[in-house]
Amino acid sequence: MILRGYLIIYSLIGFAWLVTCDTILKEPTVLISVLVRNKAHTLPYFLSLLENQDYPKKRISFWIRSDNNVDNSIEILNKWINSRSKMYHSMNVHLNASSTGFEDERSIADWSPRRFAHIIDLREQALDYAKEIWADFILMLDADVFLINPSTIRNLIHKEYTVVAPLLRSDGMYSNFWAGMTTEHYYLRTELYEPILFREKIDCHNVPMIHSVVLIDLRRRYSDYLTYKAEKLTDYDGPVDDIITFAIGANKSDVSLFVCNDDIYGFIMVPLENDETIAEDMQRLINTKVEMLAFSDYLPLSDDLKEFVIYPEKDTLGVDNIYMINLLRRPERRRRMHRLFEELGIRAEIIDAVDGR
Repeated sequence: MILRGYLIIYSLIGFAWLVTCDTILKEPTVLISVLVRNKAHTLPYFLSLLENQDYPKKRISFWIRSDNNVDNSIEILNKWINSRSKMYHSMNVHLNASSTGFEDERSIADWSPRRFAHIIDLREQALDYAKEIWADFILMLDADVFLINPSTIRNLIHKEYTVVAPLLRSDGMYSNFWAGMTTEHYYLRTELYEPILFREKIDCHNVPMIHSVVLIDLRRRYSDYLTYKAEKLTDYDGPVDDIITFAIGANKSDVSLFVCNDDIYGFIMVPLENDETIAEDMQRLINTKVEMLAFSDYLPLSDDLKEFVIYPEKDTLGVDNIYMINLLRRPERRRRMHRLFEELGIRAEIIDAVDGR
């Protein structure tokens, strides 16, 4: 009689285990679309942070395009792709090393009509490819975005919105969302912008525009109406612009756009003006890295990408000596300051502080 009782308990436990295992689902599949142009200085950090995401790599595929570069972006991409391709489910890659720009461009930072048309076509190709391979989600990601939160992809998926973006900070007031849009579909600063940007109102906010890192749930029926091409929209009256076309199309399709500031997700570079160069962009990168180091005492950087990182030559900024006084029991601050000195090119002498304890 006692033995029969044990058998019943064992049977019940075995059944419970079987049901639990059978109901565990795999994570949704994600296609990450990446467009790269003249981002050799951001790529080591961009790729290292992307690789640092805690989402299962075998559930991630990549769609990567790069052209019209005047730096070594393609060299860096090739090295990363060749050594990482087996880690991820698949990689669809096309790198054009022969193109250097568009005929109607005035500079490498100029968004000419041909450049806009090219980018719009690439984004639409990525969206179509994601649907073709039956990806559950597509993450449209720009190469000057730094996702310092390793759970960004996972968190966004759990939001269960058709289209959502994480709030990104910069070294200024720039971010990856608009809180307002004019009747001509251009940027409008509203009183909601700063409370969202500075996380005074924490939530996922319904906004008229998100860009640079956008997650689209392709399992949802209304995602079929999303597009970057104006000719696919009825009575489109906006400019030739990929992110504006996408936002207007979402509005016409009753798809809400959300930006979430419920956590610290990452940073974004401030875009170049038409007359600026890669040198200005490199300075912006330094500023952005300094901002990121306010949240961490180091920046993830893959060993095989360190050779592509250039640090400024160290000096004392025109004074005789620079000293940093630091308590030995605060090693995290010391590590962070060492990293800041390296990023800013500061030569400093470290002095152990007298501990008041």
